[in-house]
Amino acid sequence: MKAYTFTTRNVTAGQRNTAGDMVLRTLGDVTVTLQGMTRTEVTDWADITDALNTRGIDADHFRLTVNGWKVLHDGQVVGLLFQGAGTRVHTEWYDTINGDFFAAAWTRNLRHGAAQIINARQHAGQGLPVDFAPEPIKAPEPARPVWLENGTLVRYHGSIPQLSGSTFSVHECYRYDECDNWDCQGYALVPVGDWRPVAVHVGLGSVTAVEAAAA
Repeated sequence: MKAYTFTTRNVTAGQRNTAGDMVLRTLGDVTVTLQGMTRTEVTDWADITDALNTRGIDADHFRLTVNGWKVLHDGQVVGLLFQGAGTRVHTEWYDTINGDFFAAAWTRNLRHGAAQIINARQHAGQGLPVDFAPEPIKAPEPARPVWLENGTLVRYHGSIPQLSGSTFSVHECYRYDECDNWDCQGYALVPVGDWRPVAVHVGLGSVTAVEAAAA
């Protein structure tokens, strides 16, 4: 029989806060695997599965339609599911303390049945470990632009469209009359072979060096 994998999202647990009030805390997701049971294993549960025969079908015929699944978590059986032809799903959860199975509910489908088992275990204080969630990858912080020495040739890619893509030499901006700020931390852009800047207050991130600084 085909195996199925179901994940119950956002499993919760009750917990008292510092004020003594009961609050719900989200634990995470729990994934279980459904493994088909053999005909012999299903027959051993006939006293339970016969209750699914609510339409009065001949008992022997009905039992042939019943399928069962072991609900596994990390390779351990944590519950059982049974369903006959056109019936609801009967769920049993495994109590590790008493070493026995107990009925959890009748549900519409296998996915809901698996969720009922997970919730029953949680309410009994036997919650299943949540799925491992790796820490999100944190993008490295962008490197801060390095101050370039006077005379370094650069390509400009800032906000002045007329200059974008052109090559200039950069110099300390405050040394030029065009700069009115003695504390300026920007560059002055000077055309190659010229001495007068065409732009001042140019940010460090607006240029990229294209070769080593001029001698």
